[in-house]
Amino acid sequence: MRPTMFGEKEVKEIERIPLSNNTVARRIDEMAEWAEDELIRRVVCSKYYTLQLDESTDVQGLSQLLVFVRYIWQNDVHEDILFCKPISCGTAEEIFNAIDSYIKEKGLQWKNCFGICTDGARAMCGKNSSVVTRVLKQSPCALWTHCSLHREALVSKALPTDFKTVLNTAVKIVNYIKTKPLQARLFQKLCEEMGSLHTSLLLHTEVRWLSRGKVLTRLVELRNEVTIYLEGKTEYIESLLDKEFILKLTYLADIFSKLNELNLYLQGSNESDIFAVHDRIRAFMKKLMLWKSCIEDGKYDCFETLETFIIENQLQPKTNILSAISTHLSLLKNNFDAYFGEEMKKLDSLNWICNPFQDRLPSSMSTKASEELIGLSEDTSLKNSFNRKQLTKFWLSVAGNYPCLFDEAIKVLLPFSTSYLCEAGFSAMISIKTKYRNKLDLSNSLRLKVTKIEVDAKAVMTKNRKQIHPSH
Repeated sequence: MRPTMFGEKEVKEIERIPLSNNTVARRIDEMAEWAEDELIRRVVCSKYYTLQLDESTDVQGLSQLLVFVRYIWQNDVHEDILFCKPISCGTAEEIFNAIDSYIKEKGLQWKNCFGICTDGARAMCGKNSSVVTRVLKQSPCALWTHCSLHREALVSKALPTDFKTVLNTAVKIVNYIKTKPLQARLFQKLCEEMGSLHTSLLLHTEVRWLSRGKVLTRLVELRNEVTIYLEGKTEYIESLLDKEFILKLTYLADIFSKLNELNLYLQGSNESDIFAVHDRIRAFMKKLMLWKSCIEDGKYDCFETLETFIIENQLQPKTNILSAISTHLSLLKNNFDAYFGEEMKKLDSLNWICNPFQDRLPSSMSTKASEELIGLSEDTSLKNSFNRKQLTKFWLSVAGNYPCLFDEAIKVLLPFSTSYLCEAGFSAMISIKTKYRNKLDLSNSLRLKVTKIEVDAKAVMTKNRKQIHPSH
């Protein structure tokens, strides 16, 4: 048995059991149910939890609702899969009812839910009857977060017409080679004969966050090989011979690579607080203005691929190209401000959470909380041990002495900033439910694949072991 859904230890325990047709499936269900029960026990004990949810379609064409939970257990923050359920229509009512029935069935309290993170789909966050609206009716103190990854993707989609044409042409060139097996093999052979660093292009897909940057960078790196390969085959070769086209292509490769770096940080932001996410986005917005100034001054070293092409070909980019780049950088900055600016301003008033040792007291804070903040800010031992990179752990450590401050801080720090765990869960779903196992009930298998709770397989199987007839 391959340890696809759990570790070597659990696999060995299962392999000791005499197998009937349904034994392994039954053991999987038992261990998944144990993990779920343990998770619910922990969340029930936690006074605070937040949710992250998304939906996607499996190989069978069924819509699957995936929900993750973040909670406090043993004075630390944990996150895990809450449940995965198939849904038929994907309406706001159906999604909310699925969550609501699970919450109530498992004995969880909506009043303890202080956050929900979703994408920007209308069913999720529309004004009148969305999932978020319904959740906020159950828990008015909950904070809705529009997934930072989703917002960053929306920001990067905005392109002036001429750059959009270049991007679309580049994608068509890649698809002409990549989507046809024979073409892909012949191109690989050509690259091998030329001693190229890479032997294949990368396929572009709208649903993958890092797709554009990697696709364009690889095309730029292999543009000479692609030009040779396409000669006499398609009119796309004219674009690759056009220096203005390549100038725009190299710029797009560079800017999307920079956006990818930000995206990678956001993917790992489950370990960062919302203030750190905002700091990174603010820095990127300032860099956009720096790069804009450099381009307008004729300095291209901020875009390495673009600069290399200019130097190698001894080019002086035309004013219209530089103007288009400058316009695009301004557009990106304005879009970041549109998608993140309001949230940033709102949290600026809560800056005491990430810097509790400042002299100024927030005007909106209650008298009791203000008293606690004064006491905390003058505590030298806490000030000396304060670590900005472990902000949530700091507030957990002072919860007993400063309960009012902790209550306000944790409601801001605990909510998810992205729905990346759901995206990772959907990737795991693809590996579990394939076209050869399309009748598989995902829930228990997926739980064992992604849960962070260590299942005591031996205890579970001892508890549930039944006598198996020798003939089996």
